[in-house]
Amino acid sequence: MQNKQISGFSRLSKQQKVDWLLRHFLNDDPQAAADLKKFWLANTELQQVLDSFSENTISNFVMPFGIAPNFLINGKMYAIPMVIEESSVVAAASSAAKFWLPLGGFRSEVIDTVKLGQLHFRWSGSPERWAALFPAISRQLRLESTHLTANMEKRGGGIRQIEWFRKPEIDPDYYQILVSFETCDSMGANFINSVLEQFGLTLKQWAAESESLTEDERQLEIIMAILSNYTPNCVVRTSVHCTLADMERVLKVDRVRHFANKFATAVNIAVHDPYRAVTHNKGIFNGIDAGVLATASI
Repeated sequence: MQNKQISGFSRLSKQQKVDWLLRHFLNDDPQAAADLKKFWLANTELQQVLDSFSENTISNFVMPFGIAPNFLINGKMYAIPMVIEESSVVAAASSAAKFWLPLGGFRSEVIDTVKLGQLHFRWSGSPERWAALFPAISRQLRLESTHLTANMEKRGGGIRQIEWFRKPEIDPDYYQILVSFETCDSMGANFINSVLEQFGLTLKQWAAESESLTEDERQLEIIMAILSNYTPNCVVRTSVHCTLADMERVLKVDRVRHFANKFATAVNIAVHDPYRAVTHNKGIFNGIDAGVLATASI
């Protein structure tokens, strides 16, 4: 095992990384080397761009790039790009698009785009004191992060709200600042983390220098300053609407009401049965993941 450990692997060239992998894990198999290299792009300049996207890259991972046509969304036609190795997902998306096309298609709206981040810390003061001091602290946090938020604010984004929580079940002196952000058209991860890290610096300086604190209240330790991937208010709603009469007329099928009742029952089963809900959601996310990969939105 010892001779398979390595230090400084990231500093090796791409070919050196491949050679090391072949020597230590692939028995210097020339076919393994060929398999890795056959996915390299002939355009070396473009290949270098791809390599720079990640760390320790040795080859490219190729996935099928497909199209699901006939999507009518908010009155506009789309062909949806999908990157996935499961053909049934593209087929199901295409079938659903074709089914709803003559019935008005899909309606989609952005409900909200609020992102969240947290500053976790320990503080030696009481929650009553923190509650009294927080309005001034909140203003200071905003003020000292303006160099980071100014450009986002010009685009209509920035810090929306700053709240605090105390959770003694985690630790007796544990506190949390929860920050809501609007990041406009960007995912905003770097922006959010930079602001939260600045909040941490501001809070530490406040604890060390504020004239409002007693000596017993100056102990403050930052645990984490990081975005949250749980964003329950960052929501897009997509729906379909049609009357049973329209469905029967357009699709020319019998027992439309029976079909609609079965569909509603299937949804209701998922509301009450987590085994069905997880499976329904998995099917939905198969399509979402494929669209996300195809549009490089990860």
